[in-house]
Amino acid sequence: MESSSLNGLRQLQRGQHACLIYDEQDDPLALVAPYAARAFEAGERCVYVVGEQEPERIERSLEAVGVDVVRQRECGALVLVSRWEVSFPNGEFDPTAMLGYVRQTITQTLAEGFTGLRLVAEMTWALQMGVGANKLIHYEALGNHLYPDEPLVAICMYNRARFPAAVCHDALRVHPWVAMGETAYDNLYFEPPDAVIGPAAAELRLEWMMEQLKRVRAAEAQRFELVSARAAQVEAEAAARAKDALLSMLAHELRTPLTTMLAQAQSSLRKLDKSREVDLDAIRRSLEIVARQANRQAKLIEQVLDAARLASDQLPLKPVLCELSTLVRDVAEQMQTLATEHTVLVRASDKVELLVDPLRMEQVLINLLDNARKYSPPGTQIEVALTVNPQMISLEVRDHGNGIPTSEHERIFERFHRLRQDQSGVGLGLHISREIVRMHGGDLVVETPAEGGTRFIARLPIAPSRGHPATDEVVRAETTTVSQP
Repeated sequence: MESSSLNGLRQLQRGQHACLIYDEQDDPLALVAPYAARAFEAGERCVYVVGEQEPERIERSLEAVGVDVVRQRECGALVLVSRWEVSFPNGEFDPTAMLGYVRQTITQTLAEGFTGLRLVAEMTWALQMGVGANKLIHYEALGNHLYPDEPLVAICMYNRARFPAAVCHDALRVHPWVAMGETAYDNLYFEPPDAVIGPAAAELRLEWMMEQLKRVRAAEAQRFELVSARAAQVEAEAAARAKDALLSMLAHELRTPLTTMLAQAQSSLRKLDKSREVDLDAIRRSLEIVARQANRQAKLIEQVLDAARLASDQLPLKPVLCELSTLVRDVAEQMQTLATEHTVLVRASDKVELLVDPLRMEQVLINLLDNARKYSPPGTQIEVALTVNPQMISLEVRDHGNGIPTSEHERIFERFHRLRQDQSGVGLGLHISREIVRMHGGDLVVETPAEGGTRFIARLPIAPSRGHPATDEVVRAETTTVSQP
């Protein structure tokens, strides 16, 4: 039996035997007309066995899909018969004689120059001939021996309103393919002829069912392997594209300060070559630019190295008992000298001590303040708050910019993710900051306040064993403004 499914009846191929099971509300002619039309495209003869449908309606359905009915009937490609023209011994339906008639029809079809035979049979012809259900199913099952060796494809149409459910059930058992609506399926319930009509049918049916289960399981495993292989391929391709994009971005970000430094150095050298007098102010300005760009490049390189150390669990921590409020004020004061268009406000407790790596925590705070500076309008405030309770210390940095969409709240912590492509940097600052906070046992999250802006919150746990003084007293908070230069 074939292992793949079809999208529609039109795709049925030579050697396939299908049944179409439909209800009264369905239009079976609209479903089989494309299948019949394909016969004429392939140079086949289409024999339509009429049951309950009117021949005129059958012809209209064929015309609706582009068939020239008159021409096809005149050349013998389309044949409509009201019943099988075959004589049976004793006047009773004989499945073997019926198959002999089908084989004879195939021989005649080929002799008349057609490439094959395509059948459409409304099975209500059997009701008109008084064929019993057992003999009908016997014929359908026996016919499966015919299809593999002959240029034959067939659809047997079963109207559920005309046939008992038991007959439709048996029809499923004897057709390798089954159609429902516009889709044809590889029939998992199909049983080979000997399992239906042979003397050892029950034993063979049992063996067939067990083998069918194995085949289905093997097919599922194969599909899973194909899906997994495809997913791995897609992932590898995406990783390759991401790697190329990353290398391009890193090259650009590292080249930018280098280009500036080279330009300043070359400009100063040209001036020195042209003039005997040294312009110390110009040389100083050039050296200041070179120093700033060198620091920027060093920071980029250090971020890349930190990300690599984090990925390999090799980023070192050197925790000491640190007074965090002093660290926060010192960093905020440094940032104020850079963020001259903003006002940095600090709200910190009098004294907050915690066992942390001060250089790494300073790195976190610098990253958060630098982001706030870049993403908030000039003239706005950047607020830093350090609060403490018996279980947790919270370090918050709040800006009054456009805010970060909720959909980006997790993505901004991914490696090399930049919220805006027009901003400098390689998209590592927030990733490194979160990982540093997590290495201290806490977490770094982002919020978008209802009143606007963005708030980053680094939460650090207070371990009771550390004897943190803040666990035994209420710490008074105060608000200070870092003076601008």
